[in-house]
Amino acid sequence: MAIELKNRELEDYRTDFSSLKEQARQLSADITDEQFAWKPTENKWSVAECLEHLNVGGELVLSALRKAIDRGHRDGIVAEPPFTYGFLSRTFPKIMMPSSRLKMKSFRLYLPAPSAGLEKETVVAKFLQLQDDFIEQVQRSDGLDLWRIRVSSPAIRMLRLSLGSWFAVTIAHEKRHLAQARRVTQEPEFPMKKPGVGKPGVAPP
Repeated sequence: MAIELKNRELEDYRTDFSSLKEQARQLSADITDEQFAWKPTENKWSVAECLEHLNVGGELVLSALRKAIDRGHRDGIVAEPPFTYGFLSRTFPKIMMPSSRLKMKSFRLYLPAPSAGLEKETVVAKFLQLQDDFIEQVQRSDGLDLWRIRVSSPAIRMLRLSLGSWFAVTIAHEKRHLAQARRVTQEPEFPMKKPGVGKPGVAPP
């Protein structure tokens, strides 16, 4: 049974992470290892690379959030919702969404390993576990001041966003790259399944 949250904002974040977990499971369950690793062009990512990018970046953000939440509990940085965020904390999630037309180049810190070295089962399992880990931190944040607790970006230390904004940014970023992964599977040259090979698998729970 899910832990009851007093903060509606956090409840929405938890719902989003659960939905992203299911979307990744559905996306990966019906494609073969070959399809998972296929790249539209040398300069475009495969489904595998899209998910591994989220794994690499997500682990770094998750570590920063854990420390910030620990600090919030230790120092008693608490407050009652709702919270009002500043311009930067409101804007970043918006520019990360799939609907944003702003093109961004990933920091070297967040780049995935080459597609050929990524195993579907391992990459997907890591992503699904990552969503559970984010949900755990969302639940730990209930009662904390999501605006006053600031967290530095792992890539740009001077970029500090509120704790609440980091959850929103992470969700938007994951939505963006899952949408990118789905577009890969819709490419005209996306490999066809060979007869009798690559039956839909069952993604990890």
